Amino acid sequence: MTLLLPPTIRTPELIDIPQDESTLDMMERRRNANIIEGYNITNQFDSTQLYSFYSEINIDNNKLWHLIKALIVDFPDNVALIYHYIDDEEPKYGRYVDKFELLVFLADYETELVQDGFFHFGIINNTETELQEIFVHRTKYIQYWGMDEKRFKVIMDNFDLYKIEHLNFIDEYPVQSTVLSAINADVTDTLDLLKIFKSRYGDQQLT
Repeated sequence: MTLLLPPTIRTPELIDIPQDESTLDMMERRRNANIIEGYNITNQFDSTQLYSFYSEINIDNNKLWHLIKALIVDFPDNVALIYHYIDDEEPKYGRYVDKFELLVFLADYETELVQDGFFHFGIINNTETELQEIFVHRTKYIQYWGMDEKRFKVIMDNFDLYKIEHLNFIDEYPVQSTVLSAINADVTDTLDLLKIFKSRYGDQQLT
């Protein structure tokens, strides 16, 4: 079963990529890659880290926003938005706000969030003792840092997502991105959306 990708992300044709050995080798490995719905999970045994496990999740693109919401509901009350344009070296962080307020705001841009392949975004709660973060890569799979593995697995089960050995992700291989507005004229342009994020929540850059 093939993972449903956003309409803006695709595997390039051979004529679209450099004809060097390493790139051609990646394209060949892509043919047999295990890019399907599911997740992997790594437990954290380093006591200096603030999270207890890390997971990467593939989900069909038409279900991505629903999973994001389900995961964020389990976060502490106050969270911050993370956003990261494809050409930026470091992500920007908004100020902390109520998680439901942030979700309501982001819902107006659901299409852009789950289909625009030119930016990453996430939501984080980071204290002196704990870290929870969901980060959606620009190719629209999820990276997740969490505290309650049991609860996390319940959410995965609710979405019929299961732990998959040797799971692969689309960004391990060459990809091409199409501008979302070229496909859907009703969306907010990438840079305009990032300006909206900055205006509403700020753009602190951690060093």
